[in-house]
Amino acid sequence: MFFNFSFWRYVTRPSKLATDHQNSAMRGFTMRIVFLFLAGIVIFALRDIWGMTTDSLSPMLAAATGGDYTIARIVSVIGAVLWAIIYIAFHLFIISYVLGMITSIPVRRLVPLQLLVTGVLLMEKALVFIVFALKGEAANVSFLSFGPLTATFSDTWFLVMFLNQLTLVSALIISMQFSFIRSYTKTMNWKSLLAVLIGLQILMALLTAALGYIPFERLFNYVVQGGA
Repeated sequence: MFFNFSFWRYVTRPSKLATDHQNSAMRGFTMRIVFLFLAGIVIFALRDIWGMTTDSLSPMLAAATGGDYTIARIVSVIGAVLWAIIYIAFHLFIISYVLGMITSIPVRRLVPLQLLVTGVLLMEKALVFIVFALKGEAANVSFLSFGPLTATFSDTWFLVMFLNQLTLVSALIISMQFSFIRSYTKTMNWKSLLAVLIGLQILMALLTAALGYIPFERLFNYVVQGGA
């Protein structure tokens, strides 16, 4: 028997995806992966072109020549596209591998789940981008997270960035993964599974916040300006 993979059918019913995947062969999945990568590239590129996450280039507009700034913007967009590919591949394949090690579910069975998860993450980024674009301004924190609230009482940037990664979507992702894995395997203790999934989200939030301390701006200027 076969079943057709559908994002909108399974995004609210991950347990149904687990059941269908165990009992039938899946069709139409490869094209969904291709579409996911294309959608992610478009979203990340549009965010960069509009100006989100490119505040480090603003000083170059005044200090550098028009040609240098244009080159910097092109390099920035290329970087955004490459980051989109890395971001999607990480959530689609690396997280599937990690969940596979934790649950003993074959990795190829978890990739469809992570496609749903990655799709939701891209929808979150698209929503934030649309709201910022309509308002004509941007911020380093998401209004869907605890980041803005934390920034009102804490000056610790690491804490703000850490909590900025814990959004309403994070809770949705945990729910989706929990529902799928619980439906796929009945042997794993649900309390342990929930703790592992929550811990995984916290770990990724810590790693993402730590990336903010890497001097990307200095490295970017070194590459663009030839080490000047």
